[in-house]
This record gives sequence, structure tokens and C-alpha cells, in this order.
Amino acid sequence: MAVVLGGLLITSGAGGVGAADLDVVERVGRMHSPLLDGAALLIDRLLGPQLGVALVLLFAVAVGVTTRRAAEALTVVGVSVLPWAAAETVKLVVGRDRPDPRLLVDPLLVEPHSFSFPSGHTALATGLALAIVLVVRGRNGRRGWQPVALVAALGVGIVAASRVWIGVHYPTDTLASVVLGCSVVALALPLWRRIVDGLDRLDRPTTTPPGALTAPDTERNAP
Repeated sequence: MAVVLGGLLITSGAGGVGAADLDVVERVGRMHSPLLDGAALLIDRLLGPQLGVALVLLFAVAVGVTTRRAAEALTVVGVSVLPWAAAETVKLVVGRDRPDPRLLVDPLLVEPHSFSFPSGHTALATGLALAIVLVVRGRNGRRGWQPVALVAALGVGIVAASRVWIGVHYPTDTLASVVLGCSVVALALPLWRRIVDGLDRLDRPTTTPPGALTAPDTERNAP
């Protein structure tokens, strides 16, 4: 709710945040270089709707195969996608226009038919980062996950910066995505885990396979 209210205030022009946002985007537009431009455009493609979904599914399949638990794979999907879905919903409520390419020195990408606040790419990156941290922490306990969390946070920061670099988002769009993604996952994860764990238990066999020996039978038949 706070993210939605913040977006509506920014869109209304309150506090001069919109002007400061545009000033940052204009300054970044004067710093373009072929190497960084190519990297930012690559990130745009990788975390777009089609390839982004493919990345999430590949990650979920890998987790499901290594852990042999469908619940873990479903948790990866939920944690990764939920921030993006929330961001797309907030976009419709806030309705903030993207930076006007006519005001920018060198916009690398023009997306005139979609809204800006918050950033869907950054939200998906936030969800993937949280999913990675949860998987690593689940396997290693309380040790060894902090460096992974730092690298994941750095990745989110790079994605956020790339959206401003391309010229399709304001800085506050990306910041709002991180706040929204973390908040949504924190609120929804306990309920999500209960649901998928229940499905996982239902999927497990509860009866002894035919021909299998129980513990007493094993002891009785031992030589």
C-alpha cells in the first residue's frame, strides 16, 4: 500500500520527486558507452516477459531435480514471479508514464505503450534474488548464505541501474520495485510454504509398497 501511495504522490508532482527523477535520467543519458549500452540491452532481453519466464522455470526445475521436492520448485516459482505480478498490478493503479524520449539525449529503448512505476524487470530480478537466497539458506542452514545474498543484491542493483541507463525508468521506479518485491514475499511466503508443503505431503506415498518388509518383519527374518 505504501508503494502505491508513493507512486501516486510522485505522479501528482508532489515534492518535486518527478523533476529530480527526470534530471537523473537525463544525466545518465549523456554517459552512454557501447559496452554498457550492450550490457543494459542484454539485461532488458533476459528479464523480459518471455526469457524471464524461461529463466524462472529453468531455475525451478534445477531446484526440483536437486532437492527431489516439488515444494521447493513451487516455492522458487512463487517467490520469483510474485514480485513481478505485484509490480504489474501497481503499474495499472499508479499509471505513471515512462520518461519522455523527446527529453532525453540518447534513449536506447522506447516503450510508449506501458507504464513506468514500478519496474517489472527490477521486480523480477528481486524475486529471483530472494529465491536464490532462500534455496541456499535452506540447504546450508544459517551458514554460508550471506555472500550469496550480497551477490544477489548486487545483481538486483545492476538490473535497476540498467533500466535507468536505457531510459525507460526513473530511479524511484526501480527503488519501489525492490521495496515492493521484498514486502510481498515477506508477507506471502509463510502462507505459500504451508500450501506447497501440504501439496508435497499429499504427493508422498503413505502406504508400504507391496513386498516390502516392516522393521519387525526384518528382525524376525534375520538369520
